[in-house]
Amino acid sequence: PPPDGTLDPATVHTCLAELTARTGSTNPVLLTATAGTTDTGAIDPLPDLADLADHHRARLHIDASYGGPLLFSDTHRTALSGLARAHTVTLDLHKLGWQPVAAGLLAVPGPATLAPLGHQADYLNADDDTEAGLPDLLGRSLRTTRRPDILKIAVTLKALGRQGLGDLVERTLAAAQTLADLIDAPPRYELHSRPTLTTVLFRPTDADDTTLAAIRRSLLTEGHAVLGRATTPTGLWLKATLLNPHTQPGDLTTLLKLVEGHTPR
Repeated sequence: PPPDGTLDPATVHTCLAELTARTGSTNPVLLTATAGTTDTGAIDPLPDLADLADHHRARLHIDASYGGPLLFSDTHRTALSGLARAHTVTLDLHKLGWQPVAAGLLAVPGPATLAPLGHQADYLNADDDTEAGLPDLLGRSLRTTRRPDILKIAVTLKALGRQGLGDLVERTLAAAQTLADLIDAPPRYELHSRPTLTTVLFRPTDADDTTLAAIRRSLLTEGHAVLGRATTPTGLWLKATLLNPHTQPGDLTTLLKLVEGHTPR
């Protein structure tokens, strides 16, 4: 796979062709692409993968849980070119949408797509009750006790609109680029790659995996900073996922100083 962990279209083509040849099946398979990986925020080559899905008659699902809100930004939405060609899309606005953690969405082309999820429970959605106009809970969610977080999404969209949310997205992505610049400037740190979204992977120069894990735990337990961790083919990295659009360069400088202060000499 490419070093950023994205899908390689040539490899995907080979796999789909081999699957068809081996099984002899013409039934569609599911090709899942990612628009914003958890570890690095990388985005798969969506247009190329959409072409492959069409060629092999595969259904295309795009997990845009992290990167989906780029659609709000006129500047960054082009990074999601090809998204509209997916059969289904997942979105999760608890990162770049500033919503509760359960505020996830599955976008489908029409209600018929959800038919396989249909379920009958007489005490919840009896046919005669549904016909009488009583609320059909299982027709709304399989989790009938789920909080109505969609209301919070609706209120946020109403209050901020596409432009307001787009501005917050752009400011947060700009902060990630600033952090990457700060990491690149001195020789004390190593940057994994330029950020695509708001996730920045880095580590102190010459720090081994054990040291990195200890730095992260120390910063957490002492209440200084919350950094994630990501394991790539090149080892362990500290992961800064920026989500506050009000982050200033001074905040980022302070973060790096905290990491440096916890790095063994």
